[in-house]
Amino acid sequence: MRSDTNHASRPKKPITGEDLSDSDDPLGPPVHFGAPPLEEPPLDLKHPDSYYSPHIREFERFWVDRNWFFHDKGFELWERYRPGWIPSWLASGKDESLCEDGLTRMFIHIIDARRRSDGLGVVIKMVYRRKQEGDILRYLSSPQLLLDTTNHTVRVLGIFQDPYNPEIEHLVMPVLRRYDSPEFGAIGEVVDFVTQVLEGLVFMHSHGIAHNDCTENNIMMDGRPICPQGWNPIMEMFSPDCNNYAKTLARIDHPVQYFFTDFGLSHRFLPGQRHVVLDYGGADQDVPELRKDQPYDPFKLDVYTLANIFMKRFHQKYLGLEFLGELVDFMRVEKPSKRPTAQMSLEVWQSIKGGLEATHARWRLRKPGESMSERVVLDAVAAARSSIHEISRYFI
Repeated sequence: MRSDTNHASRPKKPITGEDLSDSDDPLGPPVHFGAPPLEEPPLDLKHPDSYYSPHIREFERFWVDRNWFFHDKGFELWERYRPGWIPSWLASGKDESLCEDGLTRMFIHIIDARRRSDGLGVVIKMVYRRKQEGDILRYLSSPQLLLDTTNHTVRVLGIFQDPYNPEIEHLVMPVLRRYDSPEFGAIGEVVDFVTQVLEGLVFMHSHGIAHNDCTENNIMMDGRPICPQGWNPIMEMFSPDCNNYAKTLARIDHPVQYFFTDFGLSHRFLPGQRHVVLDYGGADQDVPELRKDQPYDPFKLDVYTLANIFMKRFHQKYLGLEFLGELVDFMRVEKPSKRPTAQMSLEVWQSIKGGLEATHARWRLRKPGESMSERVVLDAVAAARSSIHEISRYFI
């Protein structure tokens, strides 16, 4: 989404809230970024048509050509992308869409693999080097930053230069689950989620990084504690082999870690650089400053975007989360110059959380419109799943 703008050439004057007033052009020239490029692997095919299985699509040949490369790096692509692959459904008679080797990612620049040393599931993402994504993730996954427990950015297991195209590199990351798969079941789980993502946002911002698209599709979790038998990374409701439904546990008993992912639209600023950009923003077009083609502060955009998740996916969806309303109102300020920072939002949240009753952590999340019979059954199930655990951790 960005061109090769040299950040070092920007003015060094730090931005202030007054700089974001309503005057015609108080900011000076903003940082401009071009239209987002198409994220498609180039068709630099290295073999004749007869080399590829007739059951894969043309763009998938990109990954077949690199199967040997990732194998040498210690990763094994799914069987579908190995030379000589024969579809399993031809012999089994199963529906292609229910076979592991029949599944493909929605986004063609991402592919699934396993680490050969221990079988860990990973995803490999193709990115163009002219973008900042690889450099940002290198920094966030540096040994020193990984020691910080508030670092809730996806870990990078390896970054490799493409063997054929010098403009491309590949990011290897662990397989994660959507943050809300399965749905949240208890108040304490929501409290833990809000705490982690606010801590993570403060961490990123403290290191000069604005995510710029921290929408719900870009927040995920390490699902291994609640899904110890694994899951299929493309169809999360199923087991790895797609033969059964994946079995999940309650996160109130098996806490998970949440992570920000996809830094393709992110910005990194050096100390003193002005936090002002002019681009298309992220997927949340409800953010007020994106309604006009004007410069904006991506750090303030992050605060509003995260508040929208708290509001739409929790406060408006479940009963018993009235305490989130105060935080949402504090963060969703229309005017960016009056909107709080991530650090201020975290401090307000810590104050709210400190006033909650620890005994409420296990209270079941209820949805508006539940019938009395549904409520009785769901409450009984929730009570049956309760056991003795330390629950005060969620409210401290």
